[in-house]
Amino acid sequence: MVKRTFVCMLLLGIASVGWAATSLGQFGYVPRCRHDQNTAQEDRDRRAQALTVAKAINAAQAAAVQETQQYQPLAGLGNLPPVPGGFELHLYADRSGYLFAVKDTLDPCRFAVFSGVGGLLYEQSALDAPVIAQ
Repeated sequence: MVKRTFVCMLLLGIASVGWAATSLGQFGYVPRCRHDQNTAQEDRDRRAQALTVAKAINAAQAAAVQETQQYQPLAGLGNLPPVPGGFELHLYADRSGYLFAVKDTLDPCRFAVFSGVGGLLYEQSALDAPVIAQ
């Protein structure tokens, strides 16, 4: 009986260590993501503003390609809404296409809105957020 109890306790201990390792992440803690189910109103507002910027970029690129037959760099897109505080915009364009990302630099999970030719918007956080920002 003692041996059975010991084995059960040992298995329970091993299982809990495995659970703790997977739930705590690679570096020993789970970062508090700013764009998850517990998002603060301020971050929801910033996210909505980032989506507005992304939609405006897609609309501006669609208009530019109809007018000039090529996609434009950021400077050629005219008046866009401001990028929300804490976000950064990266846009790459050439004659045949464009790709951009609006990334939240304040989010340890690296949330971003991104799109390109075709105009579909995507939003996601990195799968494995680093502890130290690069």
